[in-house]
Amino acid sequence: MSHTMHQSDLTWELKRDHRTIQALLDRICSAGASLDQEQCVRHAADELERHAVAERRFLLPVVRCEMRDGDVLAGRLEAEYPDVLGALDGAAASAALRDTAVEGRIQGLTAAFDRHVRLCEREVFPRVCRICSEAELARLGAEFHRHAHRHHADIA
Repeated sequence: MSHTMHQSDLTWELKRDHRTIQALLDRICSAGASLDQEQCVRHAADELERHAVAERRFLLPVVRCEMRDGDVLAGRLEAEYPDVLGALDGAAASAALRDTAVEGRIQGLTAAFDRHVRLCEREVFPRVCRICSEAELARLGAEFHRHAHRHHADIA
């Protein structure tokens, strides 16, 4: 089953998350060693953690249950989380300590996140859109959106 992506369906919500996180990473790179950089790294940590939890809750069950080879693909996605979150932890520690290695760690984080986005947006999302109905993706998108707003209220 094929459909066009609609605002608020699951893939649209996840892509919007990717753009938000990418904007934070861009801001981190341009902030240099400053207080703003440290705050951006903390904000990115919150967003990435929320995003990973939401993908595990809403995307990976669809991948596992509905796709042939879904366990393998879901495993690839899950294997990326420690890379991205670990790179983020290293960048956060460097930024907080004003470590001279902060730039390299931020580049590592950006590269890990870029790999995640490419896997999701080039391989996973198109397959999800082919196997799920528009109604199912809209339902999952609405649940994802509620989850994201609850999380933002918790960290505000």
